Amino acid sequence: RDVFTELLSAILVSLRIGLIAGCIATAIGLTLGLVAGYVGGVVDNIITFVTNLFTVIPGFVMLILIANSISASSRGVVLVAVIIGLPAHPWTCRSVRSQVISLRNRDHVNISKLSGHSMVRVITCDILPYVASYVVMALILQISSGILAEAQLSMLGLGPATTEYATLGLMMNWATIFTAHTQGAWWAFFPVIFSIALISFSLNLMNTGLDQVFNPQLR
Repeated sequence: RDVFTELLSAILVSLRIGLIAGCIATAIGLTLGLVAGYVGGVVDNIITFVTNLFTVIPGFVMLILIANSISASSRGVVLVAVIIGLPAHPWTCRSVRSQVISLRNRDHVNISKLSGHSMVRVITCDILPYVASYVVMALILQISSGILAEAQLSMLGLGPATTEYATLGLMMNWATIFTAHTQGAWWAFFPVIFSIALISFSLNLMNTGLDQVFNPQLR
């Protein structure tokens, strides 16, 4: 088969999975972190407790349990991305929460409260812009983690159950099934490994560059 064409298609599908999973994880973590940090009290304790539960349980083990509980015929690209994204929100939530706690008592936030603005408006207009740069960097890291998680699940046979299109993880799984590594067929698995490493390195390099842009102290 044409491995190069298959690889190009697999990269596109894996990036799609990473993007969906990253958006889901970042959206959940951002929402919970904003609410917990701003409201505080009982709400903060409940959200922190739930987040700690996800933190204590090993993330990859949780992915295996969730993916294994779903029938193979139902595991498509979008569903696998959702499975990866849902448990990946805790560290984003904890980081956003800590930043919001340091912002909620600033003068401009107190003035907005005294002006009678609603909680939603205070959070979206007076707090969210200050954490937006961090959210962008968190999204990039979540995309990278989503791509790696899909590759790990697919290697175990728990990724998208399809032969109509490939992902980077599925290509590794197929190479293992057909014993490409023992037959010396390096072209079946080495380009996939190199692509995964290159994508992860590129996304982390992008994150470092954005950190230098948003943080003047690092310039």
